[in-house]
Formats: sequence, C-alpha cells, structure tokens
Amino acid sequence: MTVQIDDNIKRQVSELLKHMDKPVMAKLFVSEERCLTCQETKEILEIIGSLAPEGKLNIELYEKEKDNEIIEQYEIVNYPAIFLEGEAVKGKLVYTGIPSGYEFGSIIEDILDVSSGKVTLKKENVEKLSKIDKPLTIGVFVTPTCPYCPQAVRLAHKAAMVNPFIKGEMVEATEFPALAQKYYVMGVPKTVINDGEVQFEGAMPEDMFIAKVMEAYNKM
Repeated sequence: MTVQIDDNIKRQVSELLKHMDKPVMAKLFVSEERCLTCQETKEILEIIGSLAPEGKLNIELYEKEKDNEIIEQYEIVNYPAIFLEGEAVKGKLVYTGIPSGYEFGSIIEDILDVSSGKVTLKKENVEKLSKIDKPLTIGVFVTPTCPYCPQAVRLAHKAAMVNPFIKGEMVEATEFPALAQKYYVMGVPKTVINDGEVQFEGAMPEDMFIAKVMEAYNKM
C-alpha cells in the first residue's frame, strides 16, 4: 500500500520545515517479519525528507535481519520504530508504529523541536525532570484517529529531550494489540510510565502530566 498525502498538506509541511535549523537524524528500524506498517512508515519518512531543506532531515534505515548490533544497542523489540536524534535530544524520542493520522502532525512538530533545540516546557517542569537520575520510560498509546493523542505524545517527547534517562515513546495501539492488552488500553491516549507503575488515560495539561512522571520516579 502506497502512502498518499494531500498536496495541500505537503505544501503546509514544506512551509513549516523551511524553518529547520540544525540537522535531524531519523533512525528507522524495520523487519521483514510480522511488520504491518514498515513500508508505509518508510514512505512517510521519505516524503517528509523530500519536503525538508536539503541535508536537514537525514534518514538511516536498519533491518532486523541485517543490523543486529545497532538493533541490540537501541533495544528494538517492535517494528517499525523511529528514533529522532539531534544535538538537542538528551534522552530517547521514539515512535513505535506508524506516525499516521493525527500523529503525522506530532512527528512534524517533533522534528522542528529537535532542529531548533528548543523545548517548550515550563522552566519549573524542566527543573523537575532534570532531577530524574534513573532510566524512566513514558509510553503513550495512541490511534491515528485520536485528536487528543498528540498532546500526550508531545509531552512525553519533550520530557525525553531534556533528560538522558528518559525515553518518551509513542505506541500505536492497533498495531501492537498484545502490548495494548498487557496495559489494559481501553481508550487513548493512555500513558504508561515505567511498565505501568503509574498509568492514566486522557490528555492531561503539562503540569499534571509532569506531576505523574515525577510520581513514577519517586516510586522507583
């Protein structure tokens, strides 16, 4: 199945990406086995890359069947997976599953944040997150048709940008039903922190979201 993106959307994305500053690296991990959307995810990244200024979005492709060393390094279990990297990203900013529907907007905004090096979190929340000194994962389950999911995904990813111990991960729930079942995902967005130590449904305001992250950290 070939990804189709409306020409008007492409024009809007191109206009936004004109403002990219520093280069962004998108590492894409795919597998030939049991991967529902690897090809479509690759196409989406290639389209975004074609709309970005030359040299500003660099895409590296890794295959489960060929690139064992880096796949072990990044601890990849589910495919497709995208890691966005840049000078401003201290932690891990991850998409597990295809960034389609409303999440297409999330990845565009993330790319712009990584490129600019700016984290649009309140200063007091950045200070709170900076106290985290143990590995902490913020997983956000989404579906492409959920208009409230990008808010939660973006907060998880912003948190990952400011602390090397934080992994912020979008998980496309319909692609990974076993994961969704494990964490009792009945509605989205559902945020699961540290393997369910703290979890909640709905799109929370920034202060409440960060408070939940710190609650999970304090339980470690």
